[in-house]
Amino acid sequence: MQQIHLLRLRRSISAALACALLLMAVPAKADVVRTVSTEYYMVDGTKPAAIIMNLKRSSPLNEGNKTYQANTRTDIRTTYNIEQRGDSCRITNVIVYLHLTYLYPKLRHSVDFETRKWWRTFYRDLEKHELIHGEISSKAAHKLSDTLENLKPGDCYNFKSTVKVKARRIMNQMKKDQVAYDALTQHGFKQQRNMGRYP
Repeated sequence: MQQIHLLRLRRSISAALACALLLMAVPAKADVVRTVSTEYYMVDGTKPAAIIMNLKRSSPLNEGNKTYQANTRTDIRTTYNIEQRGDSCRITNVIVYLHLTYLYPKLRHSVDFETRKWWRTFYRDLEKHELIHGEISSKAAHKLSDTLENLKPGDCYNFKSTVKVKARRIMNQMKKDQVAYDALTQHGFKQQRNMGRYP
C-alpha cells in the first residue's frame, strides 16, 4: 500500500514539474516567433595547420580578400492589421517572425585526440561569437514588436508610411550593431576580451 502511495506521489510530482516546465517554455507575450536552424559546410584536414588552411578554401563566406569561418543569417518578417475608424488608423495583431540560420564548419575526417581538443575550443569560440549575433537580431525583433504594438493611432493617409519608416529604422540599426560587434571583436578573434559588452 505504501508503494502505491509513493508511486502516485511521484506521478503527481512529475506532472507538476512537467506543467511548470511547460509554463516556463511559453512566453507570457508571444510577440516574437523565433525559430533557429543550423547548417554546415565540410572541411578537410586532420591536423590544425591543414584544417586552418582548408577552412579558408572551403568557407562559403568570402568578402573581398577576407574569409570567415561562421555566419548568422537573420530573416525578420512582420504581419499586422490596420484598423480604421473615421480618419484615424491603428495597428493591431502584430506578430514578428524571426528566423536565425547559423552556418558552421564541420570536419570531414576523424582526427586524433589533440586535434579534436583544439577543434572543440575553436568551434566553441565560433559559437559564442555567432550566438551573440543571434541575440542582437533577437533584440531588434523584440524592439520592432514593441514599437509597432505601442504605436499611437494616426492619420490614415500617412499611417502605413509611418509603420514602414519605424520598421526600417530598427532594421538599419540592427545592421549597424552587427557591423559594430564584428569590428569590436574582429569577427571573433578578440571574443574573450569583449564578451561583457554585448548584447
